[in-house]
Amino acid sequence: MQLDHYISQLLFRYDCVIVPNLGGFVTNYKPASINPVRDTFYPPSKGISFNKNLIHNDGLLANAISQENGIAYEKALTIIEEAVAKIQHDLKNRKKIAFDNVGVLFYDQDNRLQFEPSAQVNYLLESYGLSSFQQFPVKRKTLEDKIKETPVLPIAGSSKTKKWIAAAAVIVPLAILTIWIPTKYDLSSDLNYANLNPFKTVLPVYTERTALPVFEKIDVPTVDETNNTVTFIKNETPIVIKKTMEESVTKIDSTFVKTSIKSFNFHVIGGCFSKKVNAEKFVKELINAGFNASIIGKRKGLFTVSYSGFSSRQEAVEGLALAKNHNSKAWILSL
Repeated sequence: MQLDHYISQLLFRYDCVIVPNLGGFVTNYKPASINPVRDTFYPPSKGISFNKNLIHNDGLLANAISQENGIAYEKALTIIEEAVAKIQHDLKNRKKIAFDNVGVLFYDQDNRLQFEPSAQVNYLLESYGLSSFQQFPVKRKTLEDKIKETPVLPIAGSSKTKKWIAAAAVIVPLAILTIWIPTKYDLSSDLNYANLNPFKTVLPVYTERTALPVFEKIDVPTVDETNNTVTFIKNETPIVIKKTMEESVTKIDSTFVKTSIKSFNFHVIGGCFSKKVNAEKFVKELINAGFNASIIGKRKGLFTVSYSGFSSRQEAVEGLALAKNHNSKAWILSL
């Protein structure tokens, strides 16, 4: 029995489908994107990745086979074990295992298990009916193109006429300024050359200081530690203040502020480990990389390492985009 049919159907409803003793197919949200080379627009979708460490049976695939074929749960587990044994045998013989509408599993030259996802099916139900399309960019005319298209009209008349027109363009504005400036400003008065506007007749005014500033005398206290007193000089009259022992003691405010740990509904998962030592080692690696990583507990018997926690799915999607730069197999866990 082929397992790809059941895996494909379950990926529409679940973010992870585990094939016992083989691995898990994990989906991650991908926002709408544009291919600038092909000028193609792609709708939001679910990207598929394969995690070989998710091998513990969670019952999801077995229940789907049992319900659809009307057989017992134990019989469905037997069918899965036989199919997985054949897949592992073919993989060791360097064969590629194709899962329809899901992807292809194979070993590379370095004997590492690789997975190529299929792009034929969009498993995001919110994008139902949306398909990719190609739109060529609109070519607009540049300023140089518009200048080239603008016709140049020659000036009619002889060369002598052209010279008179050019001379009039210079002489007429100068004649207007010669008439306008004397009517606007009084040129007989002193000009203010220190100002940006030389015709503005604002002169600086100097005011002589009549008195020096008066400074008040500051009262300086004198401390006598032997008699535990403080003496102030006020108008040349000493004032003695007796300090009590309670005033000499500095009080320390030791207020404890209790902080609460915020719980998150979504986590960006970087990996699952069977040993806690490996999970803690991976957390230190992520912290050194700048992430707020932590172990969020056990999931299906594995220590789950989170890049960070988020309150909403939208925040988790944005965090996943950052985590993808560090680990392409990161995925979102909804609690």
